[in-house]
Amino acid sequence: MKWWMRKEDHVLQRKGFSQKWRSWMRGCLSSSSFAILVNGNAKGWVKASRAKETGITEGFLVGRDRTRVSLLQFADDTIFFSKASLDLLQNLKIILLVFGQVSGLKINLEKSTISGLPLEGNPKTIGFWDPVVERISRRLDGWKKAYLSLGGRITLIQSCLSHIPSYFLSLFKISISIASKIEKMQRDFLWSGAGEGKRDHLIRWEVVSRSREMGGLGFGKTSMRNSALLGKWLWRLPRERSGLWHKVIASIYRTHPNGWDANMVVRWSHRCPWKAIAQVFQEFSPFVRLVVGNGERIRFWKDLWWGNQTLCSQFADLYRVISVKNLTVSNVLGNSLPLSWNFNFRRNLTDLEIDLLQRLMSSLHSVLLSPSSSDSRAWSLSSSGLFSVKSFFYACQKIQIL
Repeated sequence: MKWWMRKEDHVLQRKGFSQKWRSWMRGCLSSSSFAILVNGNAKGWVKASRAKETGITEGFLVGRDRTRVSLLQFADDTIFFSKASLDLLQNLKIILLVFGQVSGLKINLEKSTISGLPLEGNPKTIGFWDPVVERISRRLDGWKKAYLSLGGRITLIQSCLSHIPSYFLSLFKISISIASKIEKMQRDFLWSGAGEGKRDHLIRWEVVSRSREMGGLGFGKTSMRNSALLGKWLWRLPRERSGLWHKVIASIYRTHPNGWDANMVVRWSHRCPWKAIAQVFQEFSPFVRLVVGNGERIRFWKDLWWGNQTLCSQFADLYRVISVKNLTVSNVLGNSLPLSWNFNFRRNLTDLEIDLLQRLMSSLHSVLLSPSSSDSRAWSLSSSGLFSVKSFFYACQKIQIL
């Protein structure tokens, strides 16, 4: 309760309310008492100021860093975390009643529930995806009464059926069997309509599902859409380091030593969504470019920051004789001109390797580090350098065709 009052006091101060008026409000709230009505009788009077003392907003600690999760808020939704205690739940109800008194709103406790993605279950099982399959089936049942041309069915698949699973696909890895089942429903509806009986499928689904630029109808494979949606989390990971979700992930699974990437070694339950997200990294990483600032975070050899390939791929013979392979750009080049060229070879170079080194140094001669700016990351498939699910999705399609 004290935490809540401090936050509200700051809001009231910004709105122009005086210190004296705010102290009156704090006094009214902290000194008031509430009780739970049981069969019309007040039971267990509790002062509002005791809500925090009993641990209602303390939540729980996560991972090795002991990250605290007490509540989650998004738009007008709030989720509280507390111990499984009747007293704490009663105190939570008191907080809601206080909020109702202050705001003039009435709390409808009958509507308090969890909606959206499931919080338990195994994404690898068929039953986990039943809500998605059932929703597609219901939508198809609603179209049975309407006579739809082939063009109409194409439009409905593009605008509706293909996107129904997106909410689940944005967090969980779909199994091959479920993806095939969803695509079969789309395929049957395309060629047969709803309730028109079976008809021959005139073109292979692998061709039909391609983008229009590749000769298809733009439906997209469900598994590729899944990878593209999961890739969004890999893009957000290094950009939202102050976010609670990043702190929780880092506390439980750790991040890659370079600070950019997800930790691909996730030894956790098969129910863990982050394990599936980390596995998308192999598809995601080729399209990420690093933009050099001060060069303190970008790995000279292993990160894609110069040219279309990593330097360890472009100059593999040189990379093999490097003693320290995780040097940053600033470690190798230094922070000022002339460049330092601290390669740390473990032996003398051969004539062929010397030629390669000269080529490398010549190509990097124009690199300028900026000590005042940090290294950043850019998405190579976008002119703006920002990630988009659509561009990643199309790139996955091209890779499959090749």
